[in-house]
Amino acid sequence: MTQFHDPDITDRAYIGATAYHAIKRYFAHAEGLPVGYDFEARYRAYLGEALEAPNRKAFSLATMRFFASLRNGHTSFWDEELGQQIGSIPFRINRINGQWTVVRSRMVQLRPGQVITEVDAKPVDAWLEAVREHIGQSSLAALDRMTWLRPFLLPQRFTISTDDGGQVPVDLTEASIGPESGLPLAAEVETIRRTDGVVVIRIPGFDDPKYEETAIAAIQNAGDAHAILLDLRDNGGGSSPGNLLSAIMTNPYRGTLVSTPMTIAKSDASNSFNGSIPALPTIMMQSGPDVTLPFPDAWKGKMALLINGGSASACEDFALRFKDGKRGLVLGEPSFGSTGQPYFVRFPEFGMSFRISTKREYFPDGRQFEGVGVKPDKSISLTRDELRSGADTQLELAVKTVLAD
Repeated sequence: MTQFHDPDITDRAYIGATAYHAIKRYFAHAEGLPVGYDFEARYRAYLGEALEAPNRKAFSLATMRFFASLRNGHTSFWDEELGQQIGSIPFRINRINGQWTVVRSRMVQLRPGQVITEVDAKPVDAWLEAVREHIGQSSLAALDRMTWLRPFLLPQRFTISTDDGGQVPVDLTEASIGPESGLPLAAEVETIRRTDGVVVIRIPGFDDPKYEETAIAAIQNAGDAHAILLDLRDNGGGSSPGNLLSAIMTNPYRGTLVSTPMTIAKSDASNSFNGSIPALPTIMMQSGPDVTLPFPDAWKGKMALLINGGSASACEDFALRFKDGKRGLVLGEPSFGSTGQPYFVRFPEFGMSFRISTKREYFPDGRQFEGVGVKPDKSISLTRDELRSGADTQLELAVKTVLAD
């Protein structure tokens, strides 16, 4: 484990002040805040918590709550030391049809498809309140996706009650875990040539250029495939895959309408004279939507996308352009609904950092994107029956839809 210095009271004040000024200058999502949100009051309350916090963890959690109050998926605070203190969570739980449902598990007692009814004899949502206040997201669906992913926000030990009467003790300090059950996440680009003529290409992310390069190579080697289905479920993004778009798009397509804060000293001076300085940026510069023309050597066969709520950020940039250019069907579930080209500030001696979303994007026609995401042309939802059976029914239904199109 990497050892970091703990910030003293002066360091805490510096981190807090740096966050304050960066948010006031760069935060692009003031319009998405709840009615009546008072940034100045919220910051002053946070600063009191941060300076009086009895230890490092209390300081970091207070800072996370402050950033979470901004309700944006690309605006957050991170403490590397907290992330190293406890092992990984041995299961993945998502809300499906309103119920907290096990999606994947490395615990024998927890099986995919089981519903969590209580934790430590409390209703699940009530038990999770203290967790969720540290996680800022633009929608409840996105918040649900992130709720169980940060083990340092959970007690080290707790007991899960399931809908079949089970009582499952969880110890996050346990080193021994079993093999994972449930539909696995892809670690690399996977290409499946099916007997029905559909080539499925699973792309796990766009945070490493090799994923985009391997996907392009797989498309170019598809030959006379009846169709290509790009499986982008749980693709958390990275860098927008412009080269992949160039390799497949056959029609002109639009990007997003982008709004980003502007700081004009003279305007701020005038506002200060009149006592009307806004708490957060309100003067915005807009650009786009840009139109991109297709490359003549792009792959011209039938294509479709499969997405879900874990398809986020740069993956959504891709899906949005794919859909706008009418390249093929978008299938599955609505995407995560957050992007933002964050401004990063790092404090390496403390192992701490924060990021602030500097742009608010809209669909090319001006409709809201943040907190909404890309909606599929045909909804194909993940179900408990699918999880219990272990069959990837979502994929099979997507292939069936592509073949019938």
